[in-house]
Amino acid sequence: MLGRRWKSLGRNLAYDVKITDSALLDAEHYVRYLRRVTKESGPADAWFRALIAAIFTLEELPTRCPLIPEASEFQFELRHLIYRSHRVIFRVDKQRKTVMVLRIYHGSRRELREEDLEL
Repeated sequence: MLGRRWKSLGRNLAYDVKITDSALLDAEHYVRYLRRVTKESGPADAWFRALIAAIFTLEELPTRCPLIPEASEFQFELRHLIYRSHRVIFRVDKQRKTVMVLRIYHGSRRELREEDLEL
């Protein structure tokens, strides 16, 4: 509610959030896994809806999220939003006011490498 009031005062604080095909495919794989394990679609669908809601919190203050642990391996800043057992890995373009969600990795998955990214 406060964010909307700021916007109405002419201060555009919002970032445009975009999700790559790779990130959507990561989420789709996990949804399929949940459906297979639980033998029903309800929990998987709820997980996906909540994931998307969490991702869109990045519209406001995406830099609140920390740099990824493997950040020194990249020539640009990558951050992550922790959502349950997953890391939503994203890049912030402050000049264009955009957030690009690049991958959605399970926390137990190996570290991110440059070839894993769709840039």
